[in-house]
Amino acid sequence: MTQPPRTDPLAAAARVTGAAKELAGGLADDFRRSDRPFKLRTGIVGTWIVLALMSIWVACPPSGPQNGLGAVARLEAGGIMGTQVLVQNDGSSHWTDVALTLDGTWRAEQRTVRAGDKLVLALSSFAKGGQPPPAELVPKQLRIECAEGRVTLQLGARP
Repeated sequence: MTQPPRTDPLAAAARVTGAAKELAGGLADDFRRSDRPFKLRTGIVGTWIVLALMSIWVACPPSGPQNGLGAVARLEAGGIMGTQVLVQNDGSSHWTDVALTLDGTWRAEQRTVRAGDKLVLALSSFAKGGQPPPAELVPKQLRIECAEGRVTLQLGARP
C-alpha cells in the first residue's frame, strides 16, 4: 500500500493565508458598500462584544501567585490553636535563609522552605527581643525575606 505524497507545509500555509486575505478583502468591500444603518448596528454589536470581553478579563484575574517568590500567606484566626499564619511557597524554587516578619515587628526564621511547601506558624513562633507577640494581636502584614528575594503580603483572614 503506497502513501499519498505529502503536501508542502509552506505552500499549504500560503494558500490558507491567501484565502484569508481574499475573504477579509471581500468583507471589507461589502462593509464599505453597505448603508449607514447597517454600519451603525455593526458598530454597536462590535462595541458590545469588546465591552463584554473586557468585563470577563477584568472579572477573572489570572490564577496563581502574584509575586516573584510565588508566596501566598493567610491568617488563620480563632480556633483551638489560636491565631496562626499560613505561608505557602507556590513558586518553583526553594527559599533559603527565610525570615518572616509580622507587621514589621515580630520575627520568625526558617532555614528552608521547599517549592510547594506550606508552613503553619502560631503567633508564639514569632518574637521581638525574645518576647512573643500578645495573644490578642491580629497581624495585618507579613514580610518574607530570603536569599531568593523579598515580598510583603497583606494577611487576609480565611472566609
